[in-house]
Amino acid sequence: MSSVNKPGGNYLPVIIHGGLAYVSGQLPRRGEDLLYAGKVGAGVDIGAAQEAAALCADLCIAAISHATGGEDRIVQVLQLVGYVASAPGFTQQSQVMNGASDRLIERLGDRGRHTRTSVGVAELPRGAPVELSMIAAVRS
Repeated sequence: MSSVNKPGGNYLPVIIHGGLAYVSGQLPRRGEDLLYAGKVGAGVDIGAAQEAAALCADLCIAAISHATGGEDRIVQVLQLVGYVASAPGFTQQSQVMNGASDRLIERLGDRGRHTRTSVGVAELPRGAPVELSMIAAVRS
């Protein structure tokens, strides 16, 4: 599946503590290449934004897998927070985030069901349309 992207700063991609994996924000990129750019509702349509969100979900799973030794170590995705770079007046952030939610459930079944927050923001790093962070219960 997806490889783990190197952090864009002085932070860790994942911290495992007390049986929980805290995943840093993931942008829709492969290595240094941002695969989606722009604001949702102006230049990026909902379908493309959902694909970007799904890729971010894949990258969250990849980061946890890398840190724990495999996707099977994910006991339950607990929380997903999605930031959507939104054009003025765009209010369908939750529709965008359905791309990530659907991907998690497609890949992990009931272990992928989660709580979720969708937030519209003015700008994201590198001009990305979506950024995701995740908390999951894991076993070592």
